Amino acid sequence: MTAPVKKVDVHAHILPGADDGARDIRQSRQMLREARRQGFRAVIATPHCQPWHRTAAQPQWIRSQCRELEAWARKTLHPEFCVYPGQEIFYTEDLLERLERGEVLPLGESRYVLIEFHPSAAYSTVYRAVRELSFGGYTPVLAHIERYGALRQEGRVAELYQAGGRMQMNYTSVSGHWYQADTRWCRRMLKERRIHFLGTDMHDMGGRKPDTEAACQWMEAHLPEDYISSLCWRNAEKILHDERVE
Repeated sequence: MTAPVKKVDVHAHILPGADDGARDIRQSRQMLREARRQGFRAVIATPHCQPWHRTAAQPQWIRSQCRELEAWARKTLHPEFCVYPGQEIFYTEDLLERLERGEVLPLGESRYVLIEFHPSAAYSTVYRAVRELSFGGYTPVLAHIERYGALRQEGRVAELYQAGGRMQMNYTSVSGHWYQADTRWCRRMLKERRIHFLGTDMHDMGGRKPDTEAACQWMEAHLPEDYISSLCWRNAEKILHDERVE
């Protein structure tokens, strides 16, 4: 049996009771145990921060929960397992100011920010957000870019990269069937090296559990080893060291 590919997760809803992810600490631990089985060495916790939910987790609470989960993981799963704080932030026009005030969290205390949009968001909205955060000294990471219809037009993903954005795709979006249009688009983006990070976007142990094995099988058959390493962990480690991801 082939050993699982080394991985660092940049998108995971593992904090208990923080959002629509883990319901309690038991489920948090189950997800981390399964993630470790699939090769994960570290996870950035990214609870939702959305304007229509006034009870979004606060930064200090997120940091505290990450420390507690990391202590458990190091005792139970691996002595060097890490859990870092972050958020998946729904873009609003005041996001830059909120980041500067410390009201919302970038990824792993870096200058990388995981942002999401409504699936029907206009391309102009996404582009403006990327430019604004880039000029503000941050690197926007677009969460699960496969969900945004506006990015399917040829050249737009490349244009967002030139504007300073970096792209995250979910593992499960790679592992569909060749005859599915969404899967074909995702795989083409990977073959063209338009994607910088893969994430589980795990929420529970049911329909949204850590699920990377089918995607890794496809990648091992179709992508070069150095790019797979970048997707699964090298670029994520650059986030954690606040280094530039090309």
